[in-house]
Amino acid sequence: MMETYAKSVSIIKQPGNDGCSNSLPINISVQRLLDRLLFFIKPVAEYALGMHIGFALGWLFGLVAGHIYVRHFEPVYLDDLNQLSYWKVAPNVFARYGALTGLIIGVISIVIINGKLLGQRIITFCEKGTNNPNQIARLLDKSTSQIKRKMNKLIKTGKIG
Repeated sequence: MMETYAKSVSIIKQPGNDGCSNSLPINISVQRLLDRLLFFIKPVAEYALGMHIGFALGWLFGLVAGHIYVRHFEPVYLDDLNQLSYWKVAPNVFARYGALTGLIIGVISIVIINGKLLGQRIITFCEKGTNNPNQIARLLDKSTSQIKRKMNKLIKTGKIG
Protein backbone atom coordinates (compact mmCIF):
# COMPACT_ATOMS: atom_id res chain seq x y z
CA MET A 1 0.00 0.00 0.00
CA MET A 2 2.80 2.40 0.89
CA GLU A 3 4.62 1.51 -2.37
CA THR A 4 1.65 2.45 -4.57
CA TYR A 5 1.31 5.72 -2.70
CA ALA A 6 5.01 6.44 -3.20
CA LYS A 7 4.77 5.63 -6.93
CA SER A 8 1.80 7.98 -7.41
CA VAL A 9 3.63 10.75 -5.53
CA SER A 10 6.71 10.26 -7.72
CA ILE A 11 4.54 10.48 -10.86
CA ILE A 12 3.02 13.72 -9.67
CA LYS A 13 6.41 15.23 -8.80
CA GLN A 14 8.01 14.46 -12.19
CA PRO A 15 9.38 17.52 -14.00
CA GLY A 16 7.10 18.93 -16.68
CA ASN A 17 4.03 17.43 -15.08
CA ASP A 18 3.10 20.61 -13.19
CA GLY A 19 1.71 18.64 -10.29
CA CYS A 20 -1.22 17.28 -12.28
CA SER A 21 -1.15 13.58 -13.10
CA ASN A 22 -3.90 13.62 -15.72
CA SER A 23 -2.84 16.60 -17.83
CA LEU A 24 -1.86 16.04 -21.46
CA PRO A 25 0.69 18.16 -23.25
CA ILE A 26 -0.99 20.53 -25.69
CA ASN A 27 1.07 21.45 -28.72
CA ILE A 28 -1.56 23.24 -30.78
CA SER A 29 -0.37 26.44 -32.37
CA VAL A 30 -2.50 29.55 -32.07
CA GLN A 31 -2.61 29.94 -35.85
CA ARG A 32 -4.01 26.43 -36.34
CA LEU A 33 -6.56 27.02 -33.59
CA LEU A 34 -7.68 30.28 -35.22
CA ASP A 35 -7.89 28.55 -38.62
CA ARG A 36 -10.19 25.89 -37.14
CA LEU A 37 -12.27 28.55 -35.42
CA LEU A 38 -12.58 30.50 -38.67
CA PHE A 39 -13.45 27.28 -40.49
CA PHE A 40 -16.45 26.97 -38.14
CA ILE A 41 -17.44 30.65 -37.99
CA LYS A 42 -17.27 31.40 -41.73
CA PRO A 43 -20.19 29.18 -42.83
CA VAL A 44 -22.26 30.18 -39.81
CA ALA A 45 -21.78 33.86 -40.65
CA GLU A 46 -22.52 33.26 -44.36
CA TYR A 47 -25.77 31.45 -43.70
CA ALA A 48 -26.83 33.88 -40.95
CA LEU A 49 -26.26 36.83 -43.29
CA GLY A 50 -28.16 35.10 -46.11
CA MET A 51 -31.02 34.27 -43.76
CA HIS A 52 -31.24 37.82 -42.42
CA ILE A 53 -31.18 39.41 -45.86
CA GLY A 54 -33.78 36.93 -47.13
CA PHE A 55 -35.94 37.48 -44.05
CA ALA A 56 -35.82 41.28 -44.39
CA LEU A 57 -36.49 41.32 -48.12
CA GLY A 58 -39.25 38.71 -47.78
CA TRP A 59 -40.90 40.63 -44.97
CA LEU A 60 -40.77 43.87 -46.96
CA PHE A 61 -42.08 42.22 -50.12
CA GLY A 62 -44.85 40.45 -48.15
CA LEU A 63 -45.87 43.69 -46.43
CA VAL A 64 -46.12 45.52 -49.75
CA ALA A 65 -48.02 42.59 -51.30
CA GLY A 66 -50.36 42.54 -48.30
CA HIS A 67 -51.15 46.24 -48.62
CA ILE A 68 -51.77 45.85 -52.35
CA TYR A 69 -54.05 42.88 -51.64
CA VAL A 70 -56.04 44.82 -49.04
CA ARG A 71 -56.29 47.88 -51.26
CA HIS A 72 -57.57 45.99 -54.32
CA PHE A 73 -59.59 43.13 -52.83
CA GLU A 74 -61.17 44.57 -49.69
CA PRO A 75 -64.93 44.06 -49.88
CA VAL A 76 -67.15 47.11 -50.06
CA TYR A 77 -69.61 45.72 -47.54
CA LEU A 78 -68.61 43.71 -44.48
CA ASP A 79 -70.92 41.03 -43.06
CA ASP A 80 -69.58 41.27 -39.48
CA LEU A 81 -66.84 42.90 -37.43
CA ASN A 82 -64.57 39.83 -37.57
CA GLN A 83 -63.93 40.57 -41.24
CA LEU A 84 -62.80 44.08 -40.34
CA SER A 85 -60.07 42.75 -38.05
CA TYR A 86 -58.92 40.32 -40.77
CA TRP A 87 -58.45 43.13 -43.28
CA LYS A 88 -56.44 45.14 -40.76
CA VAL A 89 -53.97 42.31 -40.03
CA ALA A 90 -53.83 40.90 -43.58
CA PRO A 91 -50.65 42.88 -44.51
CA ASN A 92 -48.88 41.51 -41.41
CA VAL A 93 -49.89 37.95 -42.30
CA PHE A 94 -48.50 38.47 -45.81
CA ALA A 95 -45.32 39.94 -44.29
CA ARG A 96 -44.88 36.95 -41.95
CA TYR A 97 -45.20 34.39 -44.74
CA GLY A 98 -43.07 36.53 -47.03
CA ALA A 99 -40.35 36.60 -44.36
CA LEU A 100 -40.40 32.80 -44.02
CA THR A 101 -40.25 32.41 -47.79
CA GLY A 102 -37.39 34.92 -47.98
CA LEU A 103 -35.53 33.06 -45.25
CA ILE A 104 -35.71 29.81 -47.23
CA ILE A 105 -34.71 31.58 -50.45
CA GLY A 106 -31.76 33.17 -48.62
CA VAL A 107 -30.44 29.79 -47.48
CA ILE A 108 -30.87 28.30 -50.95
CA SER A 109 -29.07 31.30 -52.45
CA ILE A 110 -26.07 30.81 -50.15
CA VAL A 111 -25.87 27.13 -51.12
CA ILE A 112 -25.94 28.04 -54.83
CA ILE A 113 -23.36 30.81 -54.41
CA ASN A 114 -21.02 28.53 -52.44
CA GLY A 115 -21.32 25.89 -55.17
CA LYS A 116 -20.50 28.41 -57.89
CA LEU A 117 -17.52 29.76 -55.93
CA LEU A 118 -16.20 26.24 -55.33
CA GLY A 119 -16.45 25.55 -59.05
CA GLN A 120 -14.55 28.75 -59.84
CA ARG A 121 -11.81 27.84 -57.36
CA ILE A 122 -11.46 24.37 -58.87
CA ILE A 123 -11.29 25.87 -62.39
CA THR A 124 -8.56 28.24 -61.20
CA PHE A 125 -6.53 25.38 -59.72
CA CYS A 126 -6.91 23.33 -62.90
CA GLU A 127 -5.79 26.27 -65.04
CA LYS A 128 -2.67 26.59 -62.86
CA GLY A 129 -1.90 22.90 -63.39
CA THR A 130 -3.20 21.35 -60.16
CA ASN A 131 -5.52 18.54 -61.32
CA ASN A 132 -5.22 16.18 -58.36
CA PRO A 133 -8.53 16.15 -56.40
CA ASN A 134 -6.75 15.16 -53.19
CA GLN A 135 -4.41 18.13 -53.40
CA ILE A 136 -7.23 20.55 -54.29
CA ALA A 137 -9.32 19.19 -51.41
CA ARG A 138 -6.44 19.72 -49.00
CA LEU A 139 -5.82 23.27 -50.26
CA LEU A 140 -9.52 24.24 -50.07
CA ASP A 141 -10.10 22.32 -46.82
CA LYS A 142 -12.96 20.36 -48.39
CA SER A 143 -13.64 16.65 -48.64
CA THR A 144 -12.07 14.76 -51.52
CA SER A 145 -15.40 13.26 -52.57
CA GLN A 146 -16.96 16.73 -52.79
CA ILE A 147 -14.10 17.95 -54.98
CA LYS A 148 -14.34 14.85 -57.20
CA ARG A 149 -18.11 15.36 -57.67
CA LYS A 150 -17.62 19.02 -58.56
CA MET A 151 -14.75 18.21 -60.92
CA ASN A 152 -16.87 15.56 -62.69
CA LYS A 153 -19.66 18.13 -63.18
CA LEU A 154 -17.16 20.67 -64.51
CA ILE A 155 -15.70 18.07 -66.90
CA LYS A 156 -19.20 17.19 -68.18
CA THR A 157 -20.00 20.85 -68.83
CA GLY A 158 -16.63 21.33 -70.55
CA LYS A 159 -15.31 23.99 -68.18
CA ILE A 160 -12.23 21.94 -67.36
CA GLY A 161 -10.53 19.33 -69.49
